[in-house]
Amino acid sequence: MAVKPERCLVMNGAGAGRGQSNLIALLERGLVVDEQVLSGRGASERFAPTVQAMLTRAGWDAPPELVAAVVGPGSFTGLRASLSLAAGLVRGWGCRGVGVRLGDALRATMQQEEATILCLARRGRVFVDPPGHDAYALPVKQIQPGSWAAVAGDAVYGDDALPELGEQAGCDVLGRDVVRLPYAAPTAEGIFRAAWQSREDGPVRAYALEPLYVDPPEAKPPAGGLRPTPR
Repeated sequence: MAVKPERCLVMNGAGAGRGQSNLIALLERGLVVDEQVLSGRGASERFAPTVQAMLTRAGWDAPPELVAAVVGPGSFTGLRASLSLAAGLVRGWGCRGVGVRLGDALRATMQQEEATILCLARRGRVFVDPPGHDAYALPVKQIQPGSWAAVAGDAVYGDDALPELGEQAGCDVLGRDVVRLPYAAPTAEGIFRAAWQSREDGPVRAYALEPLYVDPPEAKPPAGGLRPTPR
């Protein structure tokens, strides 16, 4: 992506849990021209019609040059719905698609490239997303509230849920301050910035438009085996 895209569609379907929401936005030259926040049950079902309505309002007579979408970790349903839509639009429009890790999008939103992101996960656990990436290792890991020794680095940032978790766990993160972010989720500009930074000479890894899961799948094949392939 040598030339910065003029127009971009941004999607974040990773929102899950109390107070979380999903985001769809249109940007021109890095600035938001339309933005919709979707929350509540059934939000993922409104992704496609919301994108269509926004494109009509913006009067875009040509597709964007870039579709940037958060790949996770996050809501199972929201990620699958948003990323399936993003991948379909990329293929239909013939434009570039970039998947962005949630932690990278938050770092770009804060403009803190060296921050370690701590996000509240299900069952009282915490996702730890350090800066940088290793192509051969899972970029995000999970820890229990008492396992703060697994968090490396001097600057540790926690999202809106983390201070509450810290109080419940009765710990002070090894004496280091946990700075409460002003953002519970990345902004549209932050997601776009992370996608732009994922070019070859940038600090962020570009992902395929596929969900990034930390937990193993909970769905199990039926005890009697799968149905035979229809003829």
